[in-house]
Amino acid sequence: MFHIYTHEFSYAQKELIQFVSNGKISDTDYFLIAIDQLELLKKADPDNLLYTAWQAEYLHLDGNLRRAAEQYRRVLEQDPLQPLTPDEERRIKKFCPELRVNPRECFPLKDIVAVHHPEQPLIGYHLFWEDDFDFPDDGEPCDHEEIWVEYDREEETVTRVMTFFHSRVIHSDAAVEEARNNQQRPIVRVEWGKHGSLLKGWESMTESLTNVTLLEWMKQTYEHVKSGGRVPEHPLKRFWPKGFEGTFDQYLEFPDVVDPLDWLEKKPLMFKTRWANAVICTHGLLYNFHPKMEWPERYWNISRNKEDS
Repeated sequence: MFHIYTHEFSYAQKELIQFVSNGKISDTDYFLIAIDQLELLKKADPDNLLYTAWQAEYLHLDGNLRRAAEQYRRVLEQDPLQPLTPDEERRIKKFCPELRVNPRECFPLKDIVAVHHPEQPLIGYHLFWEDDFDFPDDGEPCDHEEIWVEYDREEETVTRVMTFFHSRVIHSDAAVEEARNNQQRPIVRVEWGKHGSLLKGWESMTESLTNVTLLEWMKQTYEHVKSGGRVPEHPLKRFWPKGFEGTFDQYLEFPDVVDPLDWLEKKPLMFKTRWANAVICTHGLLYNFHPKMEWPERYWNISRNKEDS
């Protein structure tokens, strides 16, 4: 009889995910369900650190920061930070991206945390802008964006550049070539107010989840922020610009340079771990941030599953 119940529950789980996707179940309610389920999974398989890390992320997303920090600490207790070698520290600085921003950008860069993968020649650069134009009310006094740089250990050259663009990972061969022509430092264009990270050649890219071109995405975002964005009358926005003031062509201008290396030199938040959210929370920042996936592989797994389904 029990196998009937488990079969029926597996069907209910699929329905649950569908209801979350279409908004019939709120994110907050789903977080609570996921947190409880992960607690059971931790008890059943205490050596699987993914369950603890995922639970920490869900607690974090739900705004339960103390409990999230507790779980993040447990992750790092079971899989401690590794010391960076002098070469790894040097490479973090060598491959640090340069940012190109719009001259009308309204939020400064606050912090950068660099995380070297413990096994792969891969570095995650976590950027924290002062805020996101659409989210003054999220309880997160920053906008967390990500850039990943893969490199060749022997030649010490960039082999891949990836960025997190509105929950999608994008990459381009042109960005690699551009980095090699810029002393191995990738160049990333940053969207006004929302800080989507664009790579060279972005104008001809299509994002993989919806097949929308990035150019069309930028046109839609331009119209959105020009008219005030989300919650335009929110009191926390009263000292912000009313919206982007300029044409679409001006929206696509990225002439001003912001160099995250200056931040790393002044405040060297550099670590070696696979648990980026955990180290940012417990060793990096003194303020709340939005947890994001540590490494691009999490996104590639979703993309592969989408193609297989």
